[in-house]
Amino acid sequence: MNTWIKGTRVRHNTKPKWGVGQLLEDANSAGLRIFFESKGEMTLQSEAISKLTRVTGTDAHSVLLDNLYLPGPGKSRPMMTMEQAKLKLQELFPGGLHGEKMKHHERDYKDALCAMAADWYDAATLQQLMQAGQCAEVVERAHRLVKHSTNNFPSQFEKMAFGNGIKAHTRQREFAEAFCAWVLPEEATQPAFEAFSKELDHLGCAKWPILTAYRFLLHPQTDVLIKPENLRNAAEVARFEINYRSELNWLTYYSVTRFYKYVREKIADLDPKDNIDAQNFIWCIDPDQYPA
Repeated sequence: MNTWIKGTRVRHNTKPKWGVGQLLEDANSAGLRIFFESKGEMTLQSEAISKLTRVTGTDAHSVLLDNLYLPGPGKSRPMMTMEQAKLKLQELFPGGLHGEKMKHHERDYKDALCAMAADWYDAATLQQLMQAGQCAEVVERAHRLVKHSTNNFPSQFEKMAFGNGIKAHTRQREFAEAFCAWVLPEEATQPAFEAFSKELDHLGCAKWPILTAYRFLLHPQTDVLIKPENLRNAAEVARFEINYRSELNWLTYYSVTRFYKYVREKIADLDPKDNIDAQNFIWCIDPDQYPA
């Protein structure tokens, strides 16, 4: 009976740096097709079984393998391990996440937007405006972040769509209520996500960067920014499944939060301050932004 079956978690006895591996199919005469966390996919000859040790429980724990993305043959760029990505970051940005180049190119303008968001979306102020029935003011404040965002954050097209939608909008109370329910709580919830997504759809701008920017800037320790093309490219080369769909949906949002958490854990030695640092790192992984 073949006990080396698909899904079995293993470690290579002489290659500990490869990390935990997972059999991608049952062992056969052609060998063992395995994906290792820090090596990627490979096929080992059948006789290599003697060099493998099955692992279970905490020894088999792997966030990457739990969320593994396997592209079809010839449909993906080469995998980039987290260690390779860290070397790339250091080459592109001397001093890493906290160096002057990173600060100038990526961190400073996001910190400025965080400060604006904290001022405009102060919980007490928004609650007072809602109690006073000043929904139009809440809608105008929501528009401020989109108008003042820089560095294609969100894109000019998305800014125009939001602005045009606001001008023709007749659901000010519904939008204001959904906006406050989405941005104010410490933790994002699916009902609030879906309610605000619906309101953005009414505006004609149900786009990931707009939906996620508010919480990303207000709650940078826990929340994420979804810039679709960059994020998809980075997740692809990292081999992490983010279940991406262009339509706003909770599964994609939840999967991306897992990806950010995985990145934060893997770059802990770089001392990331928050998810803004994680997003800056993810930006660097994208081969379209910074080709190898």
